[in-house]
Amino acid sequence: MFSPEYHADPHTTHRHLADEHGGVHPAEIVPGVHAWIVTDYATITAWCRDPYTFRRDSRLWSDWKEGRIPDDSPVAAMMAHRPNLLYADGEEHTRLKRAVVDSLGRVPESRVGDVTRRHADALIDAFVERGDADLVAEYTRLLPLMVLSDLFGFSRDIAERVLTSISELWDGVDVLRANQEYERALSDAISAKHATPGEDVTTWLLHHRAGLSDEEMLHQMVVTFGAGAEPTANLIASTVHTLLTDPDAGSALNGTRVGVAELVDQVLWREPPITNYPVLYPTTDVPIEHGRVIKAGEPVLLGYAAAHHAMVGAAEDIEQHNRAHLSFGVGPHRCPARGFGQAIAEVAVQSLIRRLPRLRASEPTPQWRVSPFARALSTLPVTFTPGLSKGTPSWQHSDPSSSPRTSTDSPPASASTEPSSRWRSLVAWLFGR
Repeated sequence: MFSPEYHADPHTTHRHLADEHGGVHPAEIVPGVHAWIVTDYATITAWCRDPYTFRRDSRLWSDWKEGRIPDDSPVAAMMAHRPNLLYADGEEHTRLKRAVVDSLGRVPESRVGDVTRRHADALIDAFVERGDADLVAEYTRLLPLMVLSDLFGFSRDIAERVLTSISELWDGVDVLRANQEYERALSDAISAKHATPGEDVTTWLLHHRAGLSDEEMLHQMVVTFGAGAEPTANLIASTVHTLLTDPDAGSALNGTRVGVAELVDQVLWREPPITNYPVLYPTTDVPIEHGRVIKAGEPVLLGYAAAHHAMVGAAEDIEQHNRAHLSFGVGPHRCPARGFGQAIAEVAVQSLIRRLPRLRASEPTPQWRVSPFARALSTLPVTFTPGLSKGTPSWQHSDPSSSPRTSTDSPPASASTEPSSRWRSLVAWLFGR
């Protein structure tokens, strides 16, 4: 799964493996780290609904327990245990998930749309006068984080720290320090809400009857931002790319045969942002096809993308008629923020269509990031008819007693700068306008 050939055409690879191995086949995630991938839709659904045979607690991972996986393995960050709802099972998972579901559920749907639209306009303002942009670096990656920061009630200072530290984590810029700053920023957000509660998700989590400790709060927020922002960013980018490079999608949308919501659903079927994740760990040996056995504690990746492609291949119009895709999971661990993600993606695409006339892809051949777990564009360069900035207010949760950590005079980011510095400049510009 780390070879260039796999990432160039993963769907063909999975079809060939399914012909040879059936719906579950072996894989090497990164050098020396072995797992199984389940790529059959019915099997994924059944195993995700069997919490007795398959657990999410990665402390069951036999190779990890027995010291065969080093602590600095590239997959450790995505597979090593953390005390949050993603890795919890049974009553503990129910308790943690209920706190997240209830707190997110208090946000009115209209507020999600309004907040997304405001931040989308602020981001577009940063490049609209140029007539060109890299939508991944300047729009899709930042927007979900800005929306979540707003809905969680972060001050301008904390939101800026979260965005900057996560962008450095994505860019591989001093990741240990960036991760520490990310967690410090979230801890400061929790402390701020202890002192000054508000009508926001952080406050509602703190006051939930589940009685989360501050440490539990921190870990739930880490996973909520990670699971909510990155896949949503990838979904927005893939949807825009599909709209710009697939003549059928573009003509259907322009001819009003489908809306943006239907287009997003089609992308969730064809290019889901999460491809081979999360991970199940069997509690006992599990016999599979061709006389093979998955041993207890061996990781099993959920191959959503391959399962979708097999379904779409069998019925070309399947994604037109239902939302039974697996992109938000299935069973007890189904994503608690799926409504947020889809709503943010829809408004994000609508805002681009509304603000950028004659939007065109500069490079029709997509460049995909190398990731065993996600399908994500690394860049999305576009051109469009230059327009005027609306002067959109970029933040409303600013603390009058604090000021941004970065210059208020920073200009809009240039597409020619390096990614990490461009991101810092754009964040500074947005929060300093």
